[in-house]
Amino acid sequence: MKKRIVTAVLVAAALGAVAAAPPQKAAARPAAAQAPAAAGVEAQLQTYALRFLSWDPDSRITVTKSAERLPGMQGYKVVRKGRYEKLNVDRTCYVSDDGKWFFEGDSVANPAPKPIRSAADLSWVGEKFSGLFRTKVTPQLAPERDAPPYRGVNVAVETGYGPVRMPGYVSADGSRFLQGVFRDFRMDPREERRRHIDLSLGRASGKPEAAVSIVEFADMECGYCKMRGLQMDKLLEVNSGIANARRHYKFFPLWFGHVWAMKAASAGDCIFRSAGAPAFFRFKEQVYARQESMTVSGIDEIAVTSAGAEGISSADFLACYLQEASFSRVRHEIEEGYRLGVNSTPTYFIDGTEITWLEDKVMEDFLRTLAPKLKSIFGK
Repeated sequence: MKKRIVTAVLVAAALGAVAAAPPQKAAARPAAAQAPAAAGVEAQLQTYALRFLSWDPDSRITVTKSAERLPGMQGYKVVRKGRYEKLNVDRTCYVSDDGKWFFEGDSVANPAPKPIRSAADLSWVGEKFSGLFRTKVTPQLAPERDAPPYRGVNVAVETGYGPVRMPGYVSADGSRFLQGVFRDFRMDPREERRRHIDLSLGRASGKPEAAVSIVEFADMECGYCKMRGLQMDKLLEVNSGIANARRHYKFFPLWFGHVWAMKAASAGDCIFRSAGAPAFFRFKEQVYARQESMTVSGIDEIAVTSAGAEGISSADFLACYLQEASFSRVRHEIEEGYRLGVNSTPTYFIDGTEITWLEDKVMEDFLRTLAPKLKSIFGK
């Protein structure tokens, strides 16, 4: 459960085209049954990790107490092995000494710590992240997320399309900054995710009354998103009537490395708002069809053409496209992804379970736990 230091964004960059899809969490329906073999926090963490980590049908998890500590938090080594080697896990995570919070992420030590009294005392965090991102970074206190002895922080990173806020925490004594979010260790992490994923927008395909909700965080410039997205299309088409699912699309453009991803997201947002979800998905299909040869000017052309084909006047479309209101809505979804731990694209959550689609059949395997008669698109 550890996202390399800095952010979902840089992790994605390191992964290249696979950018923006993370791995960690487990079934929204019961995953592989496993009797806790440890005692106390270790046993609780073993069960929690089974539900938190990206799903693997044969998860075997071991937890051992680590020598690592953060202020008010104890480190634990979590090792998961399962059916798919690419989904194996060997990480350190943390549980607060009062048993309330779980943290999975990276920490930065302050070389000259002093108590945190105002945002001015976070200048060292801004300097650290400005160097990493090579752009303006403004740390802000977020008191609504305070969890003593930590104070909530939002790290506002300038993207060129407005600032996106990454969540974090700083210890009250100013000695450590933690990049990520604290999760309620007393709660099923799948349920906690379901509570924090906003499905009200309706940028979705499938019946509104469907029993299963699939949430996809993706980037239209991401080649891996295209590959898995088309496979998901086929999987759901082949299993129409078998897999009763509604698929929601969330914008997670990788602004730091993809030159037209934010523009594509803005166009998609505007087309959706004017013409609805089917029009948005038709636009996405056209972008994917030209993805390999798309240019910065090319996305403008396809955006205007697609909007016109959907009956949106040029004036109405241009009043929305590339405007701050549209970019603000896109940034809002990026920030939602950060809070959920998204760190590579595409990332899928199915009823609160994270599915890391690094192995071809893992999505089929999970959906088959919900629809046993699911037909395969990859063969046996």
